[in-house]
Amino acid sequence: MKKILLLSLVFLSLFASGNVFATETKVVVTEQIPGMDCVSIGGTTLETRKFECTIKDGFGSVMDIFKGLIKYATFITALIGVLMLVVSGIQYSIAGADKDAAGHAKARITKVLSGIVLLFLIGLILNSVAPWIYR
Repeated sequence: MKKILLLSLVFLSLFASGNVFATETKVVVTEQIPGMDCVSIGGTTLETRKFECTIKDGFGSVMDIFKGLIKYATFITALIGVLMLVVSGIQYSIAGADKDAAGHAKARITKVLSGIVLLFLIGLILNSVAPWIYR
């Protein structure tokens, strides 16, 4: 346990100093990396396209990747929530006299609305704690 703690402290101290790896790294990939400076270097089809991405030095590039992932996850979650709300509304309107189907659709609408409110509250908390995420 002490070895793991010591190794993690050494690892964090290397990246906390900021200038351990003073050069930026350039990589060639087939898809753009979110948050990185990527430039198309050739190819127009899915099989031949390539991008040259510049990964910044230090720990900032990891934060940029997390920032992109959190933005995409928030967008996809909100989109799924709105689609579920629309589908549940259609099911509620189609249910008509069937009390059981209307009850299930109404319960689903309540759950989706509470999930969307929770998503926005999480976004508000994240924006308060780490405002660099939604910039």
